[in-house]
Amino acid sequence: MNSSIFPSRRRLALAMLAMLTVGQNVHAQEASHNQRANPVNAQAIVPPAIYLSTLQNYRPFRDQEVGFWRELNDSTARIGGWRVYAKQAREPDPIDTKPVVKEKKTPVTDKPKSIDHNSHTK
Repeated sequence: MNSSIFPSRRRLALAMLAMLTVGQNVHAQEASHNQRANPVNAQAIVPPAIYLSTLQNYRPFRDQEVGFWRELNDSTARIGGWRVYAKQAREPDPIDTKPVVKEKKTPVTDKPKSIDHNSHTK
């Protein structure tokens, strides 16, 4: 045997075991394939079809409780008004605390040849 492929008996045994396992799986799949019902036979016993609705966990939309508009306007004024909301929108999310690493541009040594566009017609 070539020592570079199987340097130890343990690896040889593991490789043989893996091949044997694959062979058994193929044989098991062929056996289960032969046990399937013949689709041409009208008397064949077929397992019942199971229907699972994609909407079984659907939750309908519900309106949220809306406060009195004057109270909401007053609380917005206490916070600092629309400018505070605009400032918060400009700030990055706290999750994105990693510094952004810019890619280094590599110098281009081979410049493409210029193409003469004078031959084009308009």
